Amino acid sequence: MGMSTGGNEGGPMTDINTTPLVDVMLVLLIIFMITAPLMANKIPVVLPEAANEPDSGAEVKAITLSIQDRGNGTSQLFWEEDPVQFDGMVNRLKLEAVKKPQPEFKIRADKTLQYKQVREVLASAKLAGIQKVGFVTAPGR
Repeated sequence: MGMSTGGNEGGPMTDINTTPLVDVMLVLLIIFMITAPLMANKIPVVLPEAANEPDSGAEVKAITLSIQDRGNGTSQLFWEEDPVQFDGMVNRLKLEAVKKPQPEFKIRADKTLQYKQVREVLASAKLAGIQKVGFVTAPGR
């Protein structure tokens, strides 16, 4: 905003030049007039509603499957702390998959384990219907 320091009378002019202020306000008005219609949603979409299942109050415990590498491409499976065969693990996964709410399935695998053995466990969990699968790892440094 400019101010004039002199005039014909020789004294300082004390009126503020409002022309730049009006210019800025008109530019802002035009910007808001253009962008305001864009903020409205033009495409009507019916969003799904969350199904609130009755909460039993009990917290769902996660299932941990540990896979221990025995070397030579073999491994030992442990359901929580109990040793289990692959077929037994698949049967237990099918039983857990039908529970409401479904527990999380966590896999702890040896660092030296071949990935194909973990892949087989993941595939069987998917076929059983398990939806929440996680991997347990050691904390980083």
